[in-house]
Amino acid sequence: MRTFQLICSFLTLTFITTTALAQEPPDKRPWWFIFLETGRPTPADKAAVQKMQAGHIENFKRLHGEKKLFAAGPLADPTRKKRGIVVVRAKSKKELLSYFEPDDYLREGYMTANAERCTVHQPLNSEGIDPAGIEEVRIVQITRPEKKPTRKERQANQEFLESVVKQGTAGAWYTFEAGPTAEVLFCRTTNTTMLEGIFAEVPTIKAGKASALIWPQWLSKGVMK
Repeated sequence: MRTFQLICSFLTLTFITTTALAQEPPDKRPWWFIFLETGRPTPADKAAVQKMQAGHIENFKRLHGEKKLFAAGPLADPTRKKRGIVVVRAKSKKELLSYFEPDDYLREGYMTANAERCTVHQPLNSEGIDPAGIEEVRIVQITRPEKKPTRKERQANQEFLESVVKQGTAGAWYTFEAGPTAEVLFCRTTNTTMLEGIFAEVPTIKAGKASALIWPQWLSKGVMK
């Protein structure tokens, strides 16, 4: 499927859950960050693809209504491998994969869900969202060093990224427990050059042990403060 078609599909399904009622017990399900990635080629039958798109959107609506899905949106990976992001809560990877069983795209392998458990330092905003409006921001992915960072290096990275959030450069920040990506941040700007300069100062990046991938990301207005 063409990138434009995927973007149009995702733009209609950037959902954020509403704030839980005070009397509801705390949600102890782990957080999972998912990259939806390119799978096998979609069918040539346009009607079949349109039907899958409709089902794809409806499934996200269902997950949102069940308070399982917290954010979704397309991104522009220059390699065309990663197509979008999804943030959910689930007890296990098996459970989160079951969320997508009604979705033909994933069930039939046209897209795959690359999911990792994560720590949420600063979540994407969940109040005052305008689902009818879309804005382009930037997603920043910091790769995981091949050699495990020292405690001092981890602390230095943590302090630097905390400062980026406190200064307002990044509006959301997720740390992955495993996988090739160590950190993901969202920045409400389209100035990639500026961000490249800022994130070049991340200690592990500055030391040549990691790198930052900065791509266009689309979210509903209000998701990024």
